[in-house]
Amino acid sequence: MEDKRFLGKVAVITGGTRGIGLATAEYLARRGARVALSSRKAEACEAVQQRFEAEGLGCIAVPGHAANDADVARLVDEAVRVFGGIDIAIANAGINPVFDPLTDVADDSWAKVMDTNVGGPRRLARHALPHIAERGGGAMVCVSSVNARVGMIGSGAYGVSKAALEQMVRQLAVEWGGQGVRVNGVAPGTTATDMIRALQERPDFMNTILRGTPLRRIADPEDVAAVIAFMASDGARHVTGQTLVVDGGQTISRG
Repeated sequence: MEDKRFLGKVAVITGGTRGIGLATAEYLARRGARVALSSRKAEACEAVQQRFEAEGLGCIAVPGHAANDADVARLVDEAVRVFGGIDIAIANAGINPVFDPLTDVADDSWAKVMDTNVGGPRRLARHALPHIAERGGGAMVCVSSVNARVGMIGSGAYGVSKAALEQMVRQLAVEWGGQGVRVNGVAPGTTATDMIRALQERPDFMNTILRGTPLRRIADPEDVAAVIAFMASDGARHVTGQTLVVDGGQTISRG
């Protein structure tokens, strides 16, 4: 049977032109949603919009940075202008530019990570959640990481930012639940995205990861997209304030 569970829904997605964000945009659009997505690169936005339109999928792509409030506001405003409202907000944009021990991370790098990974979702919530409430309720999903709950060499600032994001999920769920807005998170483990592409070429890295993963593979972006879509769907209509781990069992295994 044709799956059109998101027919008539409008979703906004930050970081939507590659990896998990793009996979999520495709998953939702192919099931009836119209999507408004953003990324920092205008050419990437244009390419994705053209591809979606060629497939007959409803899509607009708005260049912008999650750390820039005006850019996030423009994404939301364009979604409302073109599609008439918003039902789903997905905060996917994130960065992991530093691999220093936590006490060695430069203040400007720390601020950059926090402003994108925590500030970005807060900006999206600020601009999108009132529109979702106006439509009678809907969902926001924030993309976290297993790094939020385990210490990992080289991921200190990133992990702390994702832990803060998971608390933001709980706080927003409390603040917006009365208006019919659910807020949840999804925490992927190692996923085949550009962020780890170079590491995938190192056999020692991949062997270590696979040994410690009960399902013996890393995630595809589509694996995570399906769970994000579930959290955004009516199937999770009584779930809020939660973060679901999607890691093939990495965080439950000692390898």
